[in-house]
Amino acid sequence: MEKVSYPFAVGRIRALEGKLIDAARWARLREADRAEAVRLLAEIGYGGGTARDDPEQMIRAEEEETRREIAALSPAPVWTDLFLLPIDAHNLKACWKGKRLGQDVSRLLTDGGTVPAQVMRISVEAGEHSLLPEAFQKALEREYEGLLDFSAAVDRAVFEQVRIVLKKKKNPLLSRYFAAQADFTNALSVLRASALRWNTEEFARMLVPGGTIPPEAFSEALASGQPLPALSRGDFSSAMERVLTEYGADGSLTGAERRFAEERISLLAGGGDDPFSIGPIVCYLLRRQTEARELRALFVKKA
Repeated sequence: MEKVSYPFAVGRIRALEGKLIDAARWARLREADRAEAVRLLAEIGYGGGTARDDPEQMIRAEEEETRREIAALSPAPVWTDLFLLPIDAHNLKACWKGKRLGQDVSRLLTDGGTVPAQVMRISVEAGEHSLLPEAFQKALEREYEGLLDFSAAVDRAVFEQVRIVLKKKKNPLLSRYFAAQADFTNALSVLRASALRWNTEEFARMLVPGGTIPPEAFSEALASGQPLPALSRGDFSSAMERVLTEYGADGSLTGAERRFAEERISLLAGGGDDPFSIGPIVCYLLRRQTEARELRALFVKKA
């Protein structure tokens, strides 16, 4: 298969950006009742005509189409695959749970990761893990008390796999992006731990590697009940302060998660419109992922 050039891929991505839901459409979606909101999505072809009365099916269809587009356009799958590891993580958790409980979890699996969903299922069931990412293989070598311990280990494995890949093949923009993601993920864990009154041991297992904030800062933030200034010690202090200041004002975990996602996208977009950069391509993928997450939240409110 002929390799796709960066200028061609970025040009196609710019055209695909027209599929993103614009501000006017979002305003109409928020004002509409559930049935009207579904109709508004169908009007713009969202979901490709799949199950027009089922918003979740429409969202999943659109996510899968976006991943197919990225796979077809990516000049460097080694980079874009890093953004698909959370799908592998979701499928691995589901398969491990299914094997442990003797349940069929096929309907819970999602296509579009770096490992086909059914390959993941067969690998876990057979105990043959050689087709999985290296960090996932290592996670499966250990024993776990329960699903929560395993889930936390898989979350850490995602960031460990990113580290493995970026150590072999350098990319300064993506190294900075994933360092920020690790810091933001750990900051969200502090907020959740505080809200749920987790003890130190419960909290520690949720931390992921690869960030720039000293590990002790997270424990300090949890113990004090004040995420700032402890969490402003890393390389992304300005973004951290913006998000956590707003969290202090509204107390919304969902809002903090959304703002951290926006900060991550801004970091990638800040890499410019270089037609020889992976930035615009993964930026589009992240915007579609954010759009899907926002739509799910919107339809939960309309249920």
